Amino acid sequence: MIRSVVFLLFILQVVGNMGYSIENGVYVAALTPLHSDLRCDNELLTEHCLQLIDRGCKGVVLFGTTGEGPSFSVEEKKCTLRKVISNGLDSKKIIIGNGASCLQDTVDLALSALENDCLACLIAPPCFFKNVTDEGVISFYREVIQRVSDSRLQVILYHFPKYTGVSININIVKTLCTEFPNIVVGIKDSEGNLSFIREVLKTVPQCKVFVGKEKQIPLAVGYGASGTICGMANLWPELICSVYEKGDISELERVSSPLENRSFITSCKALLSDSKNQNWNLVRPPLIPLSSQETDLLKQKVVN
Repeated sequence: MIRSVVFLLFILQVVGNMGYSIENGVYVAALTPLHSDLRCDNELLTEHCLQLIDRGCKGVVLFGTTGEGPSFSVEEKKCTLRKVISNGLDSKKIIIGNGASCLQDTVDLALSALENDCLACLIAPPCFFKNVTDEGVISFYREVIQRVSDSRLQVILYHFPKYTGVSININIVKTLCTEFPNIVVGIKDSEGNLSFIREVLKTVPQCKVFVGKEKQIPLAVGYGASGTICGMANLWPELICSVYEKGDISELERVSSPLENRSFITSCKALLSDSKNQNWNLVRPPLIPLSSQETDLLKQKVVN
């Protein structure tokens, strides 16, 4: 009897130390609205995220690429995280991006995410030094995990070599998922490499795969992917959820075609802006917002 009670307490402790389960589905790489002085508009961001979840999305990623993550300091991100949670956004619906090359900044942000009971951390590899080895990339993630030293940590690897200049290959994924099976739980692929996605799903089946390219959602889900972390859901959350659930991309192709060959972040922000609130149209340098004329033209093309 005593042994049974001890064993039950042990199991409860283990479960209590585990991170929250990351559901399959659509997660929005949230845009970041700004005040005229380029501070984050935390109230508008909260409202936006709550609407996205209410409209069918499983959660949001704050300060990813679409959210201009590299343009914000760790302290700014931590402040916004606290504000949106205090404003009513469920912390268990939040994945936060590191958007930084500094090891300690990534650790500090991960610790803040844990303090606020966030769902997970989307962590990109350092993006300044190039031609780094697999062991160098693995060492970065290993150091982050060991310094955080918390079994609740949930890490989603962020593969976006177009921006980082650093690839996360199958060796890196397999090594980290094997070494930290309850911590490194997924990968977001923004490269659009379906062969790589299939290889990850085949080689590391326990790894959740989320795609960044919306038109690839049906194929990737058919291979066994868990869903998407994407930017277009800022504009059309119901449509992206429908693509995930039903696999039809015909309407997505129609509405998204005007965004091709344009700056994605500034275009999406322009489409969200309106006469009552221009905060969506603002971006941090080096990005430049669309002019009112460019915005009107883009909106006409999307509507038509």
